[in-house]
Amino acid sequence: MSQQKYYYKGRDMFKIRNFVFNLFMTLIFSIIGILSFFVTPGFSLGWQDEEWLNPGCPKSATGNWAADNPGNSNLKSLSFNNTQVIYTAKNEEIQKFGVIKSTFTSTSQYIEMKLKPVNSEKEKIIKIRPHLIHVDPKNIGTASSCLIKVFNFKNERHARTDKYSGWNIYRLKK
Repeated sequence: MSQQKYYYKGRDMFKIRNFVFNLFMTLIFSIIGILSFFVTPGFSLGWQDEEWLNPGCPKSATGNWAADNPGNSNLKSLSFNNTQVIYTAKNEEIQKFGVIKSTFTSTSQYIEMKLKPVNSEKEKIIKIRPHLIHVDPKNIGTASSCLIKVFNFKNERHARTDKYSGWNIYRLKK
């Protein structure tokens, strides 16, 4: 018998590279799969959440709210109740809106409102949801730590698909 020498041929090296690549990809996807069980998605606050109610925040958007960043918007404050919404601008100009349709007593994440201005302007659609809560250790339980986020929509179709045209954050006034 002739003496046989063992050399790696080109196709053998290709098989080894494929095996290492497949092993590496299996390891990566396994780690991602395992981590997906430990990572939970973030959800925004709801009106009935314990984190929202414990600091003394209201169960709905009823009340007077001041713009949290007045430089960001022309609005100074908002006031909500079951029948009307009052916008106050920085120059103290007041706009009153009647509520046409509302989910004010909704237990869902958003409160949706369709507003009609007192004059004959275009209707306005807004959605309101609780925002982050800033808890100051000195002022635990104060209403000033409650924030809401108000989204503005061009029309009802955009509101259904959450295509907002703008938003602002408001802090509850005492």
